Amino acid sequence: MTALVPIPVRQRAHLDVRMFVAAWPDDTTLKRLSLLELGPAQGLTLVRPGQWHITLRFLGDVDDHLVPALVDALGAAAGNLAGSVHCEVGPRTAWFNGERVLQIPVAGLDEAANAVRSATVPVVPDTDHGDAPFTGHLTIARSKGRRLNGSARAPLAGIPFFATLDVDCLDLVASRSSTEGHRYTTLARVPLPG
Repeated sequence: MTALVPIPVRQRAHLDVRMFVAAWPDDTTLKRLSLLELGPAQGLTLVRPGQWHITLRFLGDVDDHLVPALVDALGAAAGNLAGSVHCEVGPRTAWFNGERVLQIPVAGLDEAANAVRSATVPVVPDTDHGDAPFTGHLTIARSKGRRLNGSARAPLAGIPFFATLDVDCLDLVASRSSTEGHRYTTLARVPLPG
């Protein structure tokens, strides 16, 4: 069954909203992530616990009238998966994307990401023409402004962390900028079969 959560009227100040399809860590993984010791985080913006997610497909600026079509597309993607998807988070922190994003790799979601991309491209076409491969990861911090120097980055890479989790739904998420960073709102949650 597909659950659609409508966008509240007060949040519709702009028609275009940045959206993505996400998988969220389970409570056990979230608790373990919250205990992760990064040491001094000078020059970093830490991702808040309620924001930790794995992006299966970034959709970019999307007009909110496309939400029902995207929910239908996610239903089709979910129908192409056999059920919950088992994935592994870890084994350690690493720098990603030009050494400005501190992340933990996530393995096991390639099939789900491919199903999401295939189902949603007719609604929101690829801007990169499918050239960028899916790289599963969970962002935990970003450098403020410019890239940190090597001596600041080195102690943050390689911090051990390992968890396994089962992803049992696909979420369509809106991202809105605020003075406190990005705010994420789940617009719809589509359960996987089983």
